[in-house]
Amino acid sequence: MKADIVIKNARVVDFRGELVGGVAATDGKIVAYGPSASLPAARRTIDAEGRCLMPGLVDTHCHLGVAYPFAEDMRTESAQAARGGLTTFMLYIRTKEPSYIPFYRERRAAGEAAACVDFGLHFGIQREEHIHEIPAIARETGVQSFKLYFGYEPDNPIGIVPATDGWVYATMLKVAKLPRGVVSVHCENTAIAAWVKQEIKSTGRQDLGAYTESRPVVCEVETIRRMIFLAERTGCPLQIVHTSVGEGPELATEARARGIDVTVETCYHYLTRTAYDADLDMRAKISPPLRDTEQQEWLWRGVLAGRVSSIGSDHVPFLPKKGLDLWTEFPGVVAFPWELPLMITHGVERRGLTLQQLTVLNSHAPSRRFGLYPRKGSLEVGTDADLVLVDLDEERTVHHEGHGTCIYEGWKLRGWPALTIARGRVVFEGDQVDEAAHGSGQCLIRPD
Repeated sequence: MKADIVIKNARVVDFRGELVGGVAATDGKIVAYGPSASLPAARRTIDAEGRCLMPGLVDTHCHLGVAYPFAEDMRTESAQAARGGLTTFMLYIRTKEPSYIPFYRERRAAGEAAACVDFGLHFGIQREEHIHEIPAIARETGVQSFKLYFGYEPDNPIGIVPATDGWVYATMLKVAKLPRGVVSVHCENTAIAAWVKQEIKSTGRQDLGAYTESRPVVCEVETIRRMIFLAERTGCPLQIVHTSVGEGPELATEARARGIDVTVETCYHYLTRTAYDADLDMRAKISPPLRDTEQQEWLWRGVLAGRVSSIGSDHVPFLPKKGLDLWTEFPGVVAFPWELPLMITHGVERRGLTLQQLTVLNSHAPSRRFGLYPRKGSLEVGTDADLVLVDLDEERTVHHEGHGTCIYEGWKLRGWPALTIARGRVVFEGDQVDEAAHGSGQCLIRPD
């Protein structure tokens, strides 16, 4: 019996290592993995010609439906994801309504009608009722991952309700009882940041560095320490998201040595950009902020040493930024289409990151953290046939067309996706996204 699709003559890499050969898929699942001669016949055979075959990227940190309608974002940004070799993304999503259960049903339906790759959901704690509802949310929706936000003052421009330590503690106590529960925290000390901001703001500065200096490293380090302490006391798994400071991975490593379940995510922008890059202005405002080269290199040391478990994009397609006032500008940039070339250029080529390490960071580890493995995150037989074929030698110039702010415009990067397959279906090939694939994406987070 023929497979649906075979990719052969590839440099095949996943978290286990690499080989020369390929993969076969049938009915959306990988059915064979090994040397090319061992693969079955197929209805379609693709000769990789030595290019690199990896598991599709799993990006567990993005925000959609914030500035544009949710259904529109799910269509446009899942296409951008397919271009970048992403086959799964997870949204940190929030509502101020009392219950998440009807919200889940509406967003799942809208997402599945529009997306061309699979997606999942984390819920933001935005009112006390959400904490009380956690057991029902897990039962009725399958969502077991919850986020709390520090660093935002009550009048912040994007309307996030900031957390308290009480909210975190109460959430952790409930999430610790869930079989796959994880609490994610945006770690910045709100009170310190608000105080320092007033001092910096009074100088009249509008440069990007002023925003960074208004939210100093101590804000993030202090809150990371505090959240680790609460995770230790409650026994709750903790994900420290979008870590911008080099000390963060070290603190988490020390905590894991004490038996605390804490993992660290950083983002592509913290590894490739600083607040003092001459070509950036207030439109590169991100929360937490871009740092300096010292923090960037410290983060890279954590990545190379295995102290960082995953890399998220924090992809958020806001409306075009105004560029008028640093302090009221919306924070956030987009990254889906450039995730692989950024890491291949800045990590693999420039710093010696191995391709195996890369697949752990961008596929395997995030899948394990949020309960998607073994379905996602590897090329093992029986897993979803989520694949990206990468030309490691191809060099292109970044040119952004679409929603949101790109901070890589004009950069020359190497290592671009040539083909993306989501659950056995080719969704990106020949530099084109298959428009007919929209509506084929599935919500992976479902009630048991």
